[in-house]
Amino acid sequence: MAQQEHTKFEVFTKEFKSEDSINQILSDIENWIKEKKVASKSIGVEFLEKANYIVMSLGYRDDEDAYNVKLKSSLIDKIEVGADYTQLEKKMSETASKLSNIICHELFITGTNDFYMVFMVKE
Repeated sequence: MAQQEHTKFEVFTKEFKSEDSINQILSDIENWIKEKKVASKSIGVEFLEKANYIVMSLGYRDDEDAYNVKLKSSLIDKIEVGADYTQLEKKMSETASKLSNIICHELFITGTNDFYMVFMVKE
């Protein structure tokens, strides 16, 4: 895991119907990682509100030993534009503190202002 620099990416998409949609795409990514035996480096997430789709990208290296990672999502809260984000930041930290070995995180907000965090953790 020492080398975080990477230039290879794989893109995954899924229609967003519920939180199960997030778990399905995360499972798809984990299976791809295991199948390809890559060293995972980063995760990117975007929510396409008009199309109601999640787009996730996995940054990786294929020139170093693979290691096991788990991808986890968590609904943090609703977000209000322009609000004081102090409580939101506190909830983000509380959620992260329940996990070990976080490599990276990403967030996305749905069309109904649900604020999610996605974590990549080393197993």
